[in-house]
Amino acid sequence: MAGCAYRRAAAARFGVGRARTMLTSIKGFWKVCRYGDLYMVLAALAAQSINISVGFCQGFSAVLLPQYTHEHPNITYEQSSWIASLGVISNPIGALLGGMMVDAVGRRLLLQSIVLPNLIGWLVIAFSEAYVFLCVGRFITGFTIGMSTASYIYVAEITTPEKRGVLSAVGPGLVSTGIFIVYFLGAFIHWRHVAAICAGFSLLTPFLMYFVPESPLWLASKGQMKEAYSALFWLRQNNSTAQQELMEFTKDRKTSENMTFKQKLGLFKRRNVLKPFALLIVFFIFQEMSGIYVILYYAVDFFKSVGTSVNEFTASIIVGGVRVFMGAVGACLINSFRRKTLATASGLLLGVAMLGAAICDTLDGPPLIKLACILLHVSFSMVGFLQLPWIMSGELYPQDIRGVMSGATSCCAYVLIFFNIKTYPQLEYYITSNGTLYLFAVCALLGATYCLLFLPETKGMTLSEIIRQFEDEKKEVDPEIGCDKQNKIEARPVQRRHSAGAAVSLEKCDILTPRWTQKETAKKMAVHE
Repeated sequence: MAGCAYRRAAAARFGVGRARTMLTSIKGFWKVCRYGDLYMVLAALAAQSINISVGFCQGFSAVLLPQYTHEHPNITYEQSSWIASLGVISNPIGALLGGMMVDAVGRRLLLQSIVLPNLIGWLVIAFSEAYVFLCVGRFITGFTIGMSTASYIYVAEITTPEKRGVLSAVGPGLVSTGIFIVYFLGAFIHWRHVAAICAGFSLLTPFLMYFVPESPLWLASKGQMKEAYSALFWLRQNNSTAQQELMEFTKDRKTSENMTFKQKLGLFKRRNVLKPFALLIVFFIFQEMSGIYVILYYAVDFFKSVGTSVNEFTASIIVGGVRVFMGAVGACLINSFRRKTLATASGLLLGVAMLGAAICDTLDGPPLIKLACILLHVSFSMVGFLQLPWIMSGELYPQDIRGVMSGATSCCAYVLIFFNIKTYPQLEYYITSNGTLYLFAVCALLGATYCLLFLPETKGMTLSEIIRQFEDEKKEVDPEIGCDKQNKIEARPVQRRHSAGAAVSLEKCDILTPRWTQKETAKKMAVHE
C-alpha cells in the first residue's frame, strides 16, 4: 500500500512538472510571437509573395509553347523563341524603372504597384487571338519580374542580420513554387485558363502589403523619423530595440540634401559601389551560362531534345517539384553555411551533374540516368548558385543608392538571361544538344572557382559591415549611418538586443540621435532646471 501511494505521489509530481513545462513552453511561444520575430517574418513573407507571380512569368513559356505550336503548326522556330524570350526582354526595363522608383516612392508602394503591369499582361495573354497580342502580353508581364527585385531590398532592410539570409532565400523558393504551379496546371488545362489564374493571383501581393509598414530605413532616409520609429516598433514589438536600431542607421540627411548633381553622380564612382557591381555581374554571367534558366524556360522542349524516357510534361512537373523542395532546403542551409561555401559547392555539384548528363548522352546511356543528372543539376542550383546573386544585390550597396544600383544590377542580369534564352535554339542547332550540356557543365565549374576566389562574405553581418568590406580605408564616412568614424565624440558602447536575442555592441554619437528625440530631451532638461 505504501509503495502504491508513493507511485501515485510520484506520478502526480511528474504530471505537475510536465504541466509546468508545457505552460512555460506556451508562454515562451507567446513571447516570441509578441516580442520576437513573428511580425518581421510576416512582413518579409508579404513582400516575397510577389515572387510567386515571378515564377508564373518564368515558367509559363514552358507550357505555352508545346500547346501553342500544336494549335498553330505553321509557327516557326524563330517565332517560338520570341514567345519565350519576350518574357525576359522587358525585365531589364522593369528593373531600371523599379530601381529608380524604389528610392523615390518607397519599397512598399512599388511592390503594391506591380499589380498593374502584371494583371494587364496576363489578361492580354488570356484573351489574345493573334500571335502579336500574345507577344505583347508576354512583354508586359516581363515588367513584373524586373520590378520584383524591390522585394529583396525591402527584406534586407527590415530583417536582423541573423534572419536576413533565410528570409531573403524565401524569394527564390517562392519563384520555384510559382513555376511548379504553372507546370502542373499546364499539364492538365489550356494555357488561356492558366493565364487567367495567374491574373487573379497577381492581386495577392498588394493585398498583403497593405497590412505591413514601409521600410524603416527608407523612411529615416527621407526624414520621416516618427514614421520610421512606428514601423520599427511594429516589426520588433519592442520600444528600446526600435529606438536603438533607428539611431544606428539614421543618416545625416543634410549632407545628401545639399549635394550638387555632379556630387550625386560621384556617388556611383565610389569603390564600395563599383566593386560589388563588378563582382555580381561576373557571378550572374556564370549563373546564366550554367543552363539554369534554359531548363526553366524551355523545360518541356529541353527534355524532348535531350531524349529522356519520361513524358516531357511529367518531367517538367518533376523538375518544378524538385525546385520547390530544394528551395526550402537552400533556405535552411543559407543560415548554417557561409555564402562563399554554398556558392562554391553549388556550382561544383551542378557542374558535375551536367557533365554526367553530357557523358551519358555521348555514350548513349540509359535515359533515366540522364534525367537523374538533370534533376541533380536543378537541385544543386537551388542551394546557392541560383538565389545568392539576387539576395546579395540587395545587400552589397550603400543605402543612399541601394535602389538604383540594385535595379542596375538586375537590369544587366536580365539582359544576360534574355541573351541566353534567345540564343539557346541557335546554340543547340550549331553545337547540338550534347554540346550545350558540355558547355553548361564547364561554365558551372568555372563559376564555382570564381565564387571560391572572389565572392564576398555577408552571412551574419549588418548592412554597414558588409559595405565596409569594399572601402579603401575604414576612416571614411560610414555609408549606412553617415557618421565620421574619426570624429566620434564621447562615443560609448550601447547594448541592444535583436529580436533574435543576440546582444550587439553599437557606437553611439550625437549626430545619430533623431531630431525629435533631441527636442524631447531638451524640453525635459529645461523643466528640470
